[in-house]
Amino acid sequence: MKKIPVFMSAVIALSAVTPFYASAESNYRPVMYFSVEDNDKISILPDGTVYINTQDLTEENSIRVNAYIRDDSKSCWTVAPKIKSADMCVKFAEDAIDPAEVGENSPYVSSSYGFYNTRDEECNTLNMSFTASMSDMISGNIQALPLTGDATDNYPLAYFNATIDSQIESGVYRIYFLTEAEDYADQRTTSVSLLDADGNSVTITPEVKEQKIIVSDRMLGDVNNDGLVDTVDATAVLIEYAALSANKDSTLETGQSMAGDINNDNLVDAVDAAGILTYYAYLSTGGELEFAEYLSSQSE
Repeated sequence: MKKIPVFMSAVIALSAVTPFYASAESNYRPVMYFSVEDNDKISILPDGTVYINTQDLTEENSIRVNAYIRDDSKSCWTVAPKIKSADMCVKFAEDAIDPAEVGENSPYVSSSYGFYNTRDEECNTLNMSFTASMSDMISGNIQALPLTGDATDNYPLAYFNATIDSQIESGVYRIYFLTEAEDYADQRTTSVSLLDADGNSVTITPEVKEQKIIVSDRMLGDVNNDGLVDTVDATAVLIEYAALSANKDSTLETGQSMAGDINNDNLVDAVDAAGILTYYAYLSTGGELEFAEYLSSQSE
């Protein structure tokens, strides 16, 4: 078993003797979510999903993922994200980073919290905790973490690099906040501790949103993999839609389906075909945006 740092040992010991009471009346939950910073090896769809064409990958590939918390109550005194990727093709090769430790802005005033941070290579998890300062806990005068800006998600809570295996297969991959034990019975899971109106602590599981990563062996929209997005691809999508509508077997392989589902709704249908045709018309009139960029421009 891994040793718990001195700071966390003190937190656990203190919480065992401090009378905190949860409020059963409130259904409020903060939200934790991700965003990925764009680079030349990935495309980002309008909903934030990452699209990867394996033809763009080299021996070394990584994406920077930012983790955020949106706490409209601004009453958190502990924020403890536990982040996982269940597939080693999307791997955490380094510890997560507290932005304040590298001179960047954090959601909370850096002097107000202690930062606990470990990585489990075997389970491919990142374990963090941002907790009220030790002096506040020793004095029993725990306060909500003070904000650097106007909102808790003005800045990333933490960020990390996820490496993408160059041999990754076409499919859907996930980076997500762990909310229940998956690897062993007493695995730590994501939680936040809030102060209620009476100053009591309420520890809950926040609402969480995953980071979806779509991988294909071809570029978005190029179903037949000829380097073009055109009427041929739209036709292939319509053929697939007709086959599935008639309860027949799929006409597409996994990579083709990933490329054909341009609106990322887990369906390859007439809506995707229409989107491909619209993009083809855009290219035919001199448009230069890549497909994902074009989709984002249309959703603004």
